[in-house]
Amino acid sequence: MKYQATVFALIAIGGAIGFGVASGQTSPLTDESTHPDESQYVNPAIKDYGKVVQLPNAAHQPRDGSRIVVDITKGGDSDKLNPAIEKVCRFVNIYAGAGKESAKVDIAVVLHGDATLAILRNDAYSTRFSSKANPNLKCLSELQKAGVKVYVCGQSLIGKGAKPSEVTEQVDVAVSALTALVNLQADGYAYLPMLK
Repeated sequence: MKYQATVFALIAIGGAIGFGVASGQTSPLTDESTHPDESQYVNPAIKDYGKVVQLPNAAHQPRDGSRIVVDITKGGDSDKLNPAIEKVCRFVNIYAGAGKESAKVDIAVVLHGDATLAILRNDAYSTRFSSKANPNLKCLSELQKAGVKVYVCGQSLIGKGAKPSEVTEQVDVAVSALTALVNLQADGYAYLPMLK
């Protein structure tokens, strides 16, 4: 008896789905005519990194005049771009065109902990990691062009055996991550820790 009830329930559900499809009804999740661009990625400000989807009708649109300080401590594979650094490109692209209108944003990044050495010049990076070049530099350069200010913790830098003179020109050395984060928050920057 239970078997028959289950079969009848499945037939009823299948019939309802079949009726909906036959009558032209589609699931809101699959109706592409309603939201034609929701799966199309764009890069409105930084072309090679941080792709986003335009959602002009979504809630909580980017606000003009926002200020964000991104705290990056995670490292990554020495031969690959640090994913947390690329994610900052996504933030830039969100404010540049993912919403209904582009919005001005000031973004600062503070690197310390395991992310510290991602900012070394090619020669210093190659010596330390036996690689041809630092895979983070092109992305850091794009962030600089977009107006993002990048700082590295001087205490972490020295603690990891590097020198301020080995830091790429796209990055400024702060006395410490602590002072940079405190100062930027005092200047009205919203604190955003990069946990992944």
